[in-house]
Amino acid sequence: MRAMILSLSLLFCVGPVQAGQCGSIVASACERPVDDAPARKILRVKPTVTPFVVGDRFPVETRSLLMDPARYDLAPSDGSWRYYAMAGVVYRVDAASGLVLEVIRTRRTSHLR
Repeated sequence: MRAMILSLSLLFCVGPVQAGQCGSIVASACERPVDDAPARKILRVKPTVTPFVVGDRFPVETRSLLMDPARYDLAPSDGSWRYYAMAGVVYRVDAASGLVLEVIRTRRTSHLR
């Protein structure tokens, strides 16, 4: 068993490989020398605008009802309102009038379409 482990470890041992001055073992990763400090990248995320806000009429006729709110850590419906998902946002909608009561954005609901 030891002989097999030793032979495998020798088989996969690779000595250090230099790819220029950047210190990377992948030559294509070297874009500038080590002496140049890389520029700091700042990620700016623009806030998304939801198509519907509280008080708008939600098109319940064309959207699917969210059947299992507990799966997304949402409170169970009491019958007077329902959940609908659209573009990664969950809307709590009044069952009688179709008006948006609450706009819910969470990490657990961001994949819903």
